[in-house]
Amino acid sequence: AILDQPPFGFMTRAGQPVTLGEGQVTAGASLTLPLIAKARPDQIDWHVTGQIADFRSDVLIPGRTLTAPLLDVTADKATLVIAGNGELDGVPFDATYRQPLGPGADGAARVTGTVQMSQSASTKLRLGLPEGLMSGAATAEIDVALAKGKPPDLRLTSGLRGLGLSIPELGWSKARAARGTLSVAARLSTPAAISDVSLKAEGLEAKGTVSLRRDGSLDQFVLSRLRVGQWLDGKARLTGTGAGRSPKVALTGGKLDLRRLPGGRGPGGGAVSLSLDRVVLSDTIALTGVAADLTTRGGMAGPFTGRVNGGAEVRGTLRADGTIVVTGADAGAVLSSAGIFPNARGGTLEMTVVPRGAGYAGKAVVHNVRVRNTPVLAELINAISVVGLLEQLDGGGLTFSEADATFRLTANAVEITQGAAVGASLGVSLAGVYDLQRGRLDMQGVISPIYLVNGIGAILTRRGEGLFGFNYRLRGTPDDPQVTVNPLSVFTPGMFREIFRRPAPRIGDGG
Repeated sequence: AILDQPPFGFMTRAGQPVTLGEGQVTAGASLTLPLIAKARPDQIDWHVTGQIADFRSDVLIPGRTLTAPLLDVTADKATLVIAGNGELDGVPFDATYRQPLGPGADGAARVTGTVQMSQSASTKLRLGLPEGLMSGAATAEIDVALAKGKPPDLRLTSGLRGLGLSIPELGWSKARAARGTLSVAARLSTPAAISDVSLKAEGLEAKGTVSLRRDGSLDQFVLSRLRVGQWLDGKARLTGTGAGRSPKVALTGGKLDLRRLPGGRGPGGGAVSLSLDRVVLSDTIALTGVAADLTTRGGMAGPFTGRVNGGAEVRGTLRADGTIVVTGADAGAVLSSAGIFPNARGGTLEMTVVPRGAGYAGKAVVHNVRVRNTPVLAELINAISVVGLLEQLDGGGLTFSEADATFRLTANAVEITQGAAVGASLGVSLAGVYDLQRGRLDMQGVISPIYLVNGIGAILTRRGEGLFGFNYRLRGTPDDPQVTVNPLSVFTPGMFREIFRRPAPRIGDGG
């Protein structure tokens, strides 16, 4: 009130009430002025130093209560400074308040210092962050800009040392001892409006905005960038579901790489929806335009749709144990889009894959698929010199009533442990490895012509192999395969054919 007396009116000019705060003041003042009549304000100099005990203010930061046991105060005709330790809505801080005074003061002021960051602080400041996000505590630097007639603007930065972070819906966490960087820009209105959040820590990079509901709980956390480990790089949206409850998570774009998905993830209860540009399965196979609605109670589970390498559509279900069941209404289009048989057409596909170590194990079954102009089959048929089959393959194509394979898929290769395709004209068995990185084949099996008749003896041998057939070995690339056939094997009935067959190649074999 003394500072606001005429002719000075410092507090009025600063746009602040004289009841800026309350407490017990002990102060000393000095006044310097010329001993002349009608001295001008600019000729008068003054200085105040003192302390405020038991300080409290509900005005400095509207809607927030600031308290301090002891503050140091200095003031002159240019600036009012209040500094010390205290609490903002119960959150500890060490800060300095600086208020310009005198001519030209427009009511702008600034608070700088440090504040404790923890789950408790988030709750007390009504920041709307999910329960369980933080453990421990870290120190953050703050800069609060106070403007006349406007809510305060906050800028917060921290190295995150001492603060643990956990986002179970993404399978990510940060240990308290680990370092990182956090930057937050917010307007401390009611509710607060968080215009920018940027977080970088080992295995995570996130940038976005947060909107809160009137009660201070989370409305939406929209992430324009979300990178988790090496398996996710995209966008996301977290929607609040109420105090103390896990938010709904939506991945709204970007790429997910299943090859690098960390094992042992334990997502908490909640819901995750996916709308991703690309889900990578291997170096050569990916799903594009993926949409899914998953629950995370007891593990990720739910239906999904997508297109194989941007082509044929598939539908599937993800089970809580990680098993993936895939179906395709046009098996030929799926095989073509995957680059396995570029000229396959028609049929239906059923496939089940189960996580195994760093890859997948699975089984695929295809019904009534037609293939034509396929170099691998052409070389096989040419090697056994069956009249008419090459013309059929180059014309309308060969039809297989059923084809199935058990396989193992890793990031670098596909191993077919047992495969067979049967049709009226031809039966083929297959086992071996396709190196995805080098694009090379190393497989073997038996090719049985006129399978409709020859296949009568299949009860005595493997599926896809007739009573009489040719042992073959397949190497090279899918576009330029090299086939070798053992002609003597045709004279050996199926039950004795193992005499001419070497063990099938496996992932990890040299050569």
